[in-house]
Amino acid sequence: MPAMARGVSLFLVASLVLMGLLTGCRFDFETREAWRAQAEEQCLAEKGVVASAFMEPLSALNGSGSCGMEHPFQVHAFAEGNVVLEPTGKLSCPVIRETDRWIAEVIQPAAMAWMGQPVTAMRHMSAYSCRGMNGDPNAKISEHAFGNALDIGAFRFADGRWVTVKDGWRGPADARGFLLQVQAGACELFTTVLAPGSNMFHYDHIHVDLMRRTSGRAICKPAPRPLPAPLVAVKAPEPAQSYPPVAYPPPEPASLRPPSAPTAPYPAAPVAAPEVARQPAPDPVPPGALYGAPARTGRDVPARGPVPPGNLPPGNLPPGWIVGPEGQRPPPMSYAPGDHGPATTGSVTGRKYYTAPVPQASTMPLPKAKPGED
Repeated sequence: MPAMARGVSLFLVASLVLMGLLTGCRFDFETREAWRAQAEEQCLAEKGVVASAFMEPLSALNGSGSCGMEHPFQVHAFAEGNVVLEPTGKLSCPVIRETDRWIAEVIQPAAMAWMGQPVTAMRHMSAYSCRGMNGDPNAKISEHAFGNALDIGAFRFADGRWVTVKDGWRGPADARGFLLQVQAGACELFTTVLAPGSNMFHYDHIHVDLMRRTSGRAICKPAPRPLPAPLVAVKAPEPAQSYPPVAYPPPEPASLRPPSAPTAPYPAAPVAAPEVARQPAPDPVPPGALYGAPARTGRDVPARGPVPPGNLPPGNLPPGWIVGPEGQRPPPMSYAPGDHGPATTGSVTGRKYYTAPVPQASTMPLPKAKPGED
């Protein structure tokens, strides 16, 4: 009977192992290295990360196998809230501290040099994730499983523009120069940096982690080849300077004002000289008496109907003037073009042009002036 029980147990274990191999599941019976918890505690003791609204401390994470961390943080933003992490992610204290350094010492200087404005957000593709390397369940466990790695896929700048690693790595000069400088600077802070060109799995993001190797070596792929910085740093337009409103003292009440000087009296009105009786104006000289009769042009318009003798003007009328019951008036004038059509003048066909009115002379005789009246 015991032999039969042992046979059944071995059969069940073999079945489970075979099922795991067929389904791709990885049974990881490894234990978490001691140095990971020590690194977290040392980082906290050195105040590498301080709890805030942007760094939310969480309870210890213990995933399957050795996944997890003792002092995780839910990260909402780096650089004291100035660089948002989209979406939020769980990370350990050591990688948070180095990412803050990366932003301050590398990313922001590169952003100002190449883009003329700072980075305000980073979009990550993976933070804490209990999995094998490159997402392979049968591979060695990833640093992401300990919250000790971060994959950055894009950067947002102050003007709202996004530069993605996938499109910008071989894209425009400003985006490419920025990303190459960001990757080169990361290799000085992290023990592993993998960017586009390192392998087929990192074509669209920059992977950084703080993995400890027994050999002590670091991995930085591809080899950093930052472009020379622009001779003149790109400068973002500065916001318009606002000035505080000028504060004027309140008006002083009239009762507190010092008495003003007495107003000088107005000068006396001048005495008007005695008026002299006005002489009547001489009769006007007819135009024909000075210059002779004007030449006939053939444009004179004959008067319409009989004209009362009292309405006839002295002398001859100018050419074209009309005399009628309403008095004398010049000929009508029009501003319409002569022989030019709509194609020449740009006018609308059938347009009625405006005729300017001309002031009319009065037909009533002026009254005689009376002495002593204005």
